Amino acid sequence: MNPHDPILRTTNRPAAIALAAALLLTLAACGGGGPGGGTATGTLDVDVTGLPAGTAADVAVTGPGGFADALTGDETLTDLTVGTYTVAAQPVDAPVPAGATYDPLVPSQSAAVLAATTTDVTVEYDLHECVMYEPSVDVGGDLSGEWSTSGEAGQVVEIVTAPADPGGGYVTVRLQSTESMRPQLFAEVVPEASSSIVLSGQTTTDPAINPDPTVVEAVFEVAPSRSYQLTLRGLNAAGASITYPQAFTASWSFTSRVDCYEPNDTIETAKAIPMENPISATFIAGFRDSNSIPATSAPTLDFYRFELHAPSAVRITLSDVADEVRPRLVVYDEGGGQVGSGALAPAAGENAVYESAGALPAGWYRVRVDVGLSPSDFRRSSLTSNTDTEIPPHFLQDYTLVVEALD
Repeated sequence: MNPHDPILRTTNRPAAIALAAALLLTLAACGGGGPGGGTATGTLDVDVTGLPAGTAADVAVTGPGGFADALTGDETLTDLTVGTYTVAAQPVDAPVPAGATYDPLVPSQSAAVLAATTTDVTVEYDLHECVMYEPSVDVGGDLSGEWSTSGEAGQVVEIVTAPADPGGGYVTVRLQSTESMRPQLFAEVVPEASSSIVLSGQTTTDPAINPDPTVVEAVFEVAPSRSYQLTLRGLNAAGASITYPQAFTASWSFTSRVDCYEPNDTIETAKAIPMENPISATFIAGFRDSNSIPATSAPTLDFYRFELHAPSAVRITLSDVADEVRPRLVVYDEGGGQVGSGALAPAAGENAVYESAGALPAGWYRVRVDVGLSPSDFRRSSLTSNTDTEIPPHFLQDYTLVVEALD
């Protein structure tokens, strides 16, 4: 039979029409009638949590075919082409305190949109009370002068004041006498307290012990806006004949240690940090009201707080500590009760790791970082008799802290 016979084509036309109708019904049932010109579509439901009322999120959704949308809160995106979408969140300014932010726990995540299906994505924000500031620079000055005689009778007293940088920092003092004299340097808090932060007298001229007996350099921690008294003396060298007045050169300089979480020395001033995201801070304490800093006094402590949005076990890791520091972590609940026994690093320079014994209830927690059990040589000041002053490592090195949920 000839397939091109007119009678055959006429006879089969109703069957062809019925087949075409069935195909159209099948396509419609599969979602082929969407706005994408027959392309299957799905839905993406974005839920934003952790932000206070009235604070807009900053979320960008991108996907197939150049799709892009900016979200400021919860939103359901419909009629999306099937495929993989990226949900990227940026930090947003917190209403209080000024300078703080709300940071996304997961800055970027992928979501697969399927045909005729709703895909859920949660963007979770946590308060981050890191208030950044510009560190003070070029702070210091010349302290050069003359001694009218040797020792205490001819001493010169100077007052230096640290700037208000919240993280404090350290001061370096350099004092140099003539070749025939030995300098002596004292550093004390103002108003004066017993003892001294720095008490340096050049007691020997032996080059094997003291490479340059005419120079004293000292470094010590300072607290924000605190004043310190420097006492500069000249001592006769053994057997030397000295004619007075004697000139000396001296200078001081301040080095800021930026810590955007200070002040956070008490549980009441704990600063909020985001879960999952590492933060950096310093162990600088600064001499405040005395010439000593007891190992577990408030200036040596840092407190942080974090929020569990759902019950979970947690791991807290304190790392990147200086070789002279053996840090400890202690965790408290919202009421101030200690949670677990804390965690002490196995040795100086090693990490301290705290893991909760099971899931903790949702809510706010505090974590204390301290160096109270550090080795006895953990120092707040250093001095030497030459220009290669050794700065204690913890003056220079930031530590890293991260809180993780163990779901």
